[in-house]
Amino acid sequence: MIKLSHFIWAFCASFLLCSISASADGFDVIKKNKCESCHDFTGTLGVNKSGLWRKGPALYYAGSKYQDGWVEEWLQNPERIRPAGAFYLDHVQTGRKYNVIRKETLKDHIKLNAKDAKDVAILLADLTAKNSLIKAEHYDPTMKAGPLGEMMFNKIYGCLACHSIEPNYGGLSGPELYTAGQRLKPEYMLSIIRDPQAWNHKTWMPTRKINEEDMQKLVNYIISLSDNNTSTKPHALESTARNYRVYCMQCHGIAGSGSGVNSRDMAVPPRNHTDGKYLEARTDDELFQVIKYGGLSINKSALMPPWGGTMTDTEIRNMVKHVRKLCDCKYTGPKTK
Repeated sequence: MIKLSHFIWAFCASFLLCSISASADGFDVIKKNKCESCHDFTGTLGVNKSGLWRKGPALYYAGSKYQDGWVEEWLQNPERIRPAGAFYLDHVQTGRKYNVIRKETLKDHIKLNAKDAKDVAILLADLTAKNSLIKAEHYDPTMKAGPLGEMMFNKIYGCLACHSIEPNYGGLSGPELYTAGQRLKPEYMLSIIRDPQAWNHKTWMPTRKINEEDMQKLVNYIISLSDNNTSTKPHALESTARNYRVYCMQCHGIAGSGSGVNSRDMAVPPRNHTDGKYLEARTDDELFQVIKYGGLSINKSALMPPWGGTMTDTEIRNMVKHVRKLCDCKYTGPKTK
Protein backbone atom coordinates (compact mmCIF):
# COMPACT_ATOMS: atom_id res chain seq x y z
CA MET A 1 0.00 0.00 0.00
CA ILE A 2 1.36 3.44 -0.93
CA LYS A 3 2.16 5.58 2.09
CA LEU A 4 0.33 8.88 2.33
CA SER A 5 3.62 10.80 2.19
CA HIS A 6 4.41 9.14 -1.15
CA PHE A 7 0.88 9.83 -2.33
CA ILE A 8 1.21 13.51 -1.49
CA TRP A 9 4.62 13.78 -3.18
CA ALA A 10 3.31 12.09 -6.34
CA PHE A 11 0.25 14.31 -6.31
CA CYS A 12 2.32 17.48 -6.13
CA ALA A 13 4.81 16.36 -8.74
CA SER A 14 2.16 15.17 -11.18
CA PHE A 15 -0.16 18.13 -11.12
CA LEU A 16 2.11 21.00 -9.98
CA LEU A 17 -0.61 22.10 -7.62
CA CYS A 18 1.48 22.58 -4.48
CA SER A 19 2.16 26.30 -4.38
CA ILE A 20 3.77 28.47 -1.75
CA SER A 21 0.33 29.83 -0.87
CA ALA A 22 -1.08 26.36 -0.13
CA SER A 23 -1.14 25.57 3.58
CA ALA A 24 1.17 22.74 4.59
CA ASP A 25 -1.07 22.32 7.61
CA GLY A 26 -3.85 21.31 5.23
CA PHE A 27 -1.86 18.22 4.25
CA ASP A 28 -1.46 17.36 7.92
CA VAL A 29 -5.22 17.56 8.44
CA ILE A 30 -5.80 15.34 5.39
CA LYS A 31 -3.25 12.83 6.66
CA LYS A 32 -4.61 12.83 10.21
CA ASN A 33 -8.19 12.20 9.07
CA LYS A 34 -7.29 9.76 6.27
CA CYS A 35 -9.26 11.81 3.75
CA GLU A 36 -7.53 10.11 0.81
CA SER A 37 -9.29 6.84 1.71
CA CYS A 38 -12.53 8.31 0.32
CA HIS A 39 -11.53 11.26 -1.87
CA ASP A 40 -9.44 11.38 -5.03
CA PHE A 41 -6.81 14.12 -4.75
CA THR A 42 -4.80 13.10 -7.83
CA GLY A 43 -7.11 12.19 -10.69
CA THR A 44 -5.59 8.69 -10.74
CA LEU A 45 -8.15 6.01 -11.50
CA GLY A 46 -8.97 3.72 -8.61
CA VAL A 47 -11.76 1.39 -7.53
CA ASN A 48 -12.95 3.49 -4.60
CA LYS A 49 -12.11 6.95 -5.90
CA SER A 50 -13.46 7.32 -9.42
CA GLY A 51 -16.35 6.31 -11.61
CA LEU A 52 -19.36 4.89 -9.82
CA TRP A 53 -17.67 3.05 -6.97
CA ARG A 54 -16.25 6.07 -5.20
CA LYS A 55 -16.73 6.67 -1.48
CA GLY A 56 -16.66 10.47 -1.76
CA PRO A 57 -16.45 13.19 -4.43
CA ALA A 58 -13.22 13.77 -6.30
CA LEU A 59 -11.31 16.76 -4.92
CA TYR A 60 -8.43 17.14 -7.36
CA TYR A 61 -10.44 19.87 -9.09
CA ALA A 62 -12.10 21.29 -5.95
CA GLY A 63 -10.80 24.79 -6.69
CA SER A 64 -12.57 24.73 -10.04
CA LYS A 65 -15.83 23.48 -8.56
CA TYR A 66 -16.63 25.08 -5.22
CA GLN A 67 -17.55 28.65 -4.35
CA ASP A 68 -14.98 30.62 -2.37
CA GLY A 69 -15.57 30.21 1.34
CA TRP A 70 -18.04 27.35 1.06
CA VAL A 71 -15.59 24.52 1.81
CA GLU A 72 -14.30 26.19 4.96
CA GLU A 73 -17.81 26.79 6.28
CA TRP A 74 -19.13 23.34 5.34
CA LEU A 75 -16.27 21.43 6.97
CA GLN A 76 -17.14 23.04 10.29
CA ASN A 77 -20.80 22.07 10.04
CA PRO A 78 -21.15 19.35 7.38
CA GLU A 79 -24.63 18.57 6.03
CA ARG A 80 -25.28 15.60 3.75
CA ILE A 81 -25.32 16.68 0.10
CA ARG A 82 -26.13 13.30 -1.46
CA PRO A 83 -29.20 11.90 0.33
CA ALA A 84 -28.33 8.33 -0.71
CA GLY A 85 -24.57 8.63 -0.23
CA ALA A 86 -21.78 8.95 -2.77
CA PHE A 87 -22.94 5.73 -4.45
CA TYR A 88 -26.60 5.02 -3.83
CA LEU A 89 -26.48 1.21 -4.35
CA ASP A 90 -24.42 0.92 -1.17
CA HIS A 91 -27.26 2.42 0.85
CA VAL A 92 -30.63 1.27 -0.53
CA GLN A 93 -32.92 -1.67 0.07
CA THR A 94 -36.34 -2.80 -1.12
CA GLY A 95 -39.37 -1.27 0.60
CA ARG A 96 -43.09 -1.93 0.50
CA LYS A 97 -43.61 0.25 -2.54
CA TYR A 98 -40.25 1.80 -3.43
CA ASN A 99 -36.60 1.16 -2.75
CA VAL A 100 -35.65 3.11 0.37
CA ILE A 101 -32.43 4.45 1.87
CA ARG A 102 -30.80 2.48 4.68
CA LYS A 103 -29.92 5.47 6.79
CA GLU A 104 -28.01 3.36 9.29
CA THR A 105 -25.32 2.70 6.66
CA LEU A 106 -24.70 6.39 5.97
CA LYS A 107 -21.81 7.77 7.96
CA ASP A 108 -21.61 11.42 8.96
CA HIS A 109 -18.72 13.42 7.58
CA ILE A 110 -16.08 14.43 10.10
CA LYS A 111 -16.41 17.91 11.55
CA LEU A 112 -13.31 20.11 11.65
CA ASN A 113 -12.47 23.00 13.91
CA ALA A 114 -12.15 26.47 12.41
CA LYS A 115 -8.38 26.36 11.92
CA ASP A 116 -8.28 22.90 10.33
CA ALA A 117 -11.21 23.77 8.06
CA LYS A 118 -9.44 26.91 6.88
CA ASP A 119 -6.17 25.04 6.24
CA VAL A 120 -7.93 22.37 4.16
CA ALA A 121 -9.95 25.00 2.27
CA ILE A 122 -6.75 26.87 1.33
CA LEU A 123 -5.25 23.65 0.04
CA LEU A 124 -8.33 22.61 -1.95
CA ALA A 125 -8.66 26.05 -3.53
CA ASP A 126 -5.35 25.41 -5.29
CA LEU A 127 -6.56 22.16 -6.86
CA THR A 128 -7.74 23.31 -10.28
CA ALA A 129 -6.90 20.41 -12.58
CA LYS A 130 -10.09 20.97 -14.61
CA ASN A 131 -9.84 24.75 -14.82
CA SER A 132 -9.71 24.72 -18.63
CA LEU A 133 -13.34 23.52 -18.59
CA ILE A 134 -14.30 26.38 -16.31
CA LYS A 135 -12.55 28.99 -18.44
CA ALA A 136 -14.44 27.77 -21.51
CA GLU A 137 -17.79 28.74 -19.93
CA HIS A 138 -19.43 32.18 -19.94
CA TYR A 139 -22.08 32.50 -17.27
CA ASP A 140 -24.90 35.00 -17.86
CA PRO A 141 -26.69 35.92 -14.58
CA THR A 142 -29.28 38.00 -16.45
CA MET A 143 -30.77 35.02 -18.32
CA LYS A 144 -33.34 34.06 -15.70
CA ALA A 145 -35.48 30.95 -15.99
CA GLY A 146 -38.60 32.87 -15.01
CA PRO A 147 -41.80 31.22 -13.76
CA LEU A 148 -41.26 28.16 -15.97
CA GLY A 149 -37.91 27.31 -14.39
CA GLU A 150 -39.24 24.42 -12.32
CA MET A 151 -41.14 22.98 -15.29
CA MET A 152 -37.97 23.11 -17.39
CA PHE A 153 -35.98 21.45 -14.61
CA ASN A 154 -38.59 18.82 -13.85
CA LYS A 155 -40.54 17.90 -16.98
CA ILE A 156 -38.60 19.17 -19.97
CA TYR A 157 -35.14 17.92 -18.99
CA GLY A 158 -36.06 15.52 -16.17
CA CYS A 159 -33.46 16.74 -13.65
CA LEU A 160 -35.87 16.21 -10.74
CA ALA A 161 -35.63 12.45 -11.27
CA CYS A 162 -32.21 12.38 -9.58
CA HIS A 163 -31.92 15.72 -7.76
CA SER A 164 -33.91 17.21 -4.87
CA ILE A 165 -34.95 20.87 -5.16
CA GLU A 166 -35.98 21.07 -1.51
CA PRO A 167 -35.69 18.77 1.51
CA ASN A 168 -37.62 15.55 0.89
CA TYR A 169 -38.77 16.56 -2.60
CA GLY A 170 -37.04 15.19 -5.68
CA GLY A 171 -34.57 12.43 -6.58
CA LEU A 172 -32.18 10.97 -4.01
CA SER A 173 -29.36 9.36 -5.99
CA GLY A 174 -27.76 12.65 -7.06
CA PRO A 175 -26.63 15.62 -4.97
CA GLU A 176 -29.36 17.92 -3.68
CA LEU A 177 -29.51 21.22 -5.51
CA TYR A 178 -31.29 23.52 -3.07
CA THR A 179 -27.90 24.63 -1.71
CA ALA A 180 -26.03 24.37 -5.03
CA GLY A 181 -26.06 28.13 -5.56
CA GLN A 182 -24.08 28.54 -2.35
CA ARG A 183 -21.88 25.53 -3.04
CA LEU A 184 -20.98 25.43 -6.74
CA LYS A 185 -19.50 27.92 -9.18
CA PRO A 186 -21.97 28.78 -11.97
CA GLU A 187 -19.33 27.95 -14.58
CA TYR A 188 -18.96 24.49 -13.07
CA MET A 189 -22.70 23.92 -13.26
CA LEU A 190 -22.75 24.99 -16.90
CA SER A 191 -19.82 22.75 -17.74
CA ILE A 192 -21.13 19.61 -16.06
CA ILE A 193 -24.55 20.06 -17.70
CA ARG A 194 -22.83 20.47 -21.05
CA ASP A 195 -20.49 17.49 -20.72
CA PRO A 196 -20.75 15.44 -17.50
CA GLN A 197 -18.26 12.84 -18.70
CA ALA A 198 -15.55 15.50 -18.97
CA TRP A 199 -15.62 15.62 -15.18
CA ASN A 200 -16.23 11.95 -14.44
CA HIS A 201 -16.09 9.46 -17.29
CA LYS A 202 -18.34 7.02 -15.44
CA THR A 203 -20.88 9.43 -14.01
CA TRP A 204 -24.52 8.40 -14.18
CA MET A 205 -25.51 11.94 -15.15
CA PRO A 206 -26.51 11.70 -18.82
CA THR A 207 -25.29 14.00 -21.58
CA ARG A 208 -28.25 15.89 -23.00
CA LYS A 209 -28.39 18.15 -26.01
CA ILE A 210 -29.47 21.37 -24.30
CA ASN A 211 -29.22 24.68 -26.11
CA GLU A 212 -27.11 27.45 -24.62
CA GLU A 213 -30.05 29.61 -23.55
CA ASP A 214 -31.73 26.78 -21.66
CA MET A 215 -28.47 25.83 -19.95
CA GLN A 216 -28.07 29.38 -18.68
CA LYS A 217 -31.68 29.37 -17.49
CA LEU A 218 -31.28 26.01 -15.75
CA VAL A 219 -28.22 27.24 -13.86
CA ASN A 220 -30.00 30.42 -12.81
CA TYR A 221 -33.00 28.37 -11.68
CA ILE A 222 -30.73 26.15 -9.58
CA ILE A 223 -29.08 29.21 -8.06
CA SER A 224 -32.53 30.61 -7.20
CA LEU A 225 -33.26 27.48 -5.13
CA SER A 226 -30.63 28.58 -2.62
CA ASP A 227 -32.48 31.88 -2.16
CA ASN A 228 -35.65 29.99 -1.27
CA ASN A 229 -33.92 27.54 1.04
CA THR A 230 -34.17 28.52 4.70
CA SER A 231 -32.55 25.41 6.13
CA THR A 232 -31.44 21.93 5.11
CA LYS A 233 -32.63 20.32 8.33
CA PRO A 234 -35.22 17.50 7.89
CA HIS A 235 -37.83 19.38 9.92
CA ALA A 236 -37.17 22.81 8.48
CA LEU A 237 -39.85 25.23 7.39
CA GLU A 238 -41.51 24.22 4.16
CA SER A 239 -39.66 25.69 1.22
CA THR A 240 -41.17 28.57 -0.69
CA ALA A 241 -41.29 26.51 -3.88
CA ARG A 242 -43.47 23.88 -2.24
CA ASN A 243 -45.71 26.41 -0.49
CA TYR A 244 -46.34 28.22 -3.77
CA ARG A 245 -47.05 24.95 -5.54
CA VAL A 246 -49.45 23.70 -2.86
CA TYR A 247 -51.31 26.87 -1.88
CA CYS A 248 -50.97 29.37 -4.73
CA MET A 249 -50.87 27.49 -8.04
CA GLN A 250 -54.46 26.32 -7.66
CA CYS A 251 -55.59 29.88 -8.45
CA HIS A 252 -52.52 31.71 -9.74
CA GLY A 253 -51.46 28.90 -12.06
CA ILE A 254 -48.36 26.83 -12.69
CA ALA A 255 -46.58 29.76 -14.32
CA GLY A 256 -48.01 32.28 -11.84
CA SER A 257 -49.90 34.08 -14.61
CA GLY A 258 -53.33 33.90 -12.94
CA SER A 259 -54.61 30.91 -14.90
CA GLY A 260 -54.89 28.26 -12.19
CA VAL A 261 -57.31 25.36 -12.27
CA ASN A 262 -59.71 27.28 -9.97
CA SER A 263 -59.65 30.49 -11.98
CA ARG A 264 -62.19 29.61 -14.68
CA ASP A 265 -65.34 30.74 -12.84
CA MET A 266 -63.91 33.35 -10.50
CA ALA A 267 -65.75 36.69 -10.56
CA VAL A 268 -62.42 38.40 -9.88
CA PRO A 269 -59.52 36.79 -11.77
CA PRO A 270 -56.53 35.76 -9.64
CA ARG A 271 -53.59 38.18 -9.75
CA ASN A 272 -51.03 37.63 -12.48
CA HIS A 273 -47.76 37.30 -10.56
CA THR A 274 -45.71 37.82 -13.71
CA ASP A 275 -47.22 41.29 -14.19
CA GLY A 276 -44.38 43.57 -13.16
CA LYS A 277 -46.27 46.75 -13.95
CA TYR A 278 -48.89 46.02 -11.29
CA LEU A 279 -46.63 44.50 -8.65
CA GLU A 280 -43.93 47.17 -8.79
CA ALA A 281 -46.60 49.54 -7.46
CA ARG A 282 -47.19 47.33 -4.40
CA THR A 283 -44.88 47.38 -1.39
CA ASP A 284 -43.49 44.23 0.17
CA ASP A 285 -45.54 45.06 3.29
CA GLU A 286 -48.73 45.08 1.21
CA LEU A 287 -47.86 41.74 -0.33
CA PHE A 288 -47.08 40.32 3.10
CA GLN A 289 -50.42 41.60 4.44
CA VAL A 290 -52.53 40.21 1.62
CA ILE A 291 -50.89 36.79 1.90
CA LYS A 292 -51.25 36.67 5.68
CA TYR A 293 -54.67 38.31 6.15
CA GLY A 294 -56.34 37.86 2.75
CA GLY A 295 -57.65 40.16 0.03
CA LEU A 296 -60.14 42.03 2.18
CA SER A 297 -57.34 43.30 4.40
CA ILE A 298 -56.21 45.61 1.58
CA ASN A 299 -59.68 46.20 0.11
CA LYS A 300 -59.27 43.57 -2.58
CA SER A 301 -61.21 40.42 -3.45
CA ALA A 302 -62.40 38.10 -0.70
CA LEU A 303 -61.49 35.25 -3.04
CA MET A 304 -57.88 35.73 -1.94
CA PRO A 305 -57.87 33.77 1.36
CA PRO A 306 -55.71 34.49 4.42
CA TRP A 307 -52.75 32.11 4.83
CA GLY A 308 -51.53 33.38 8.20
CA GLY A 309 -52.93 30.32 9.94
CA THR A 310 -51.07 28.00 7.56
CA MET A 311 -47.73 29.67 6.91
CA THR A 312 -45.36 31.25 9.40
CA ASP A 313 -44.31 34.88 9.03
CA THR A 314 -40.92 33.70 7.77
CA GLU A 315 -42.57 31.55 5.12
CA ILE A 316 -44.77 34.47 4.08
CA ARG A 317 -41.76 36.80 3.77
CA ASN A 318 -40.09 34.18 1.59
CA MET A 319 -43.29 33.99 -0.46
CA VAL A 320 -43.12 37.76 -1.06
CA LYS A 321 -39.57 37.26 -2.37
CA HIS A 322 -40.83 34.46 -4.60
CA VAL A 323 -43.55 36.68 -6.09
CA ARG A 324 -40.89 39.34 -6.74
CA LYS A 325 -38.93 36.77 -8.70
CA LEU A 326 -41.97 35.79 -10.74
CA CYS A 327 -42.60 39.39 -11.76
CA ASP A 328 -38.88 40.18 -11.93
CA CYS A 329 -39.68 43.50 -10.30
CA LYS A 330 -39.24 45.59 -7.19
CA TYR A 331 -41.41 48.26 -5.58
CA THR A 332 -40.85 51.50 -7.45
CA GLY A 333 -43.55 53.71 -5.88
CA PRO A 334 -43.19 56.51 -3.34
CA LYS A 335 -40.87 55.81 -0.43
CA THR A 336 -42.72 54.51 2.62
CA LYS A 337 -41.99 55.59 6.15
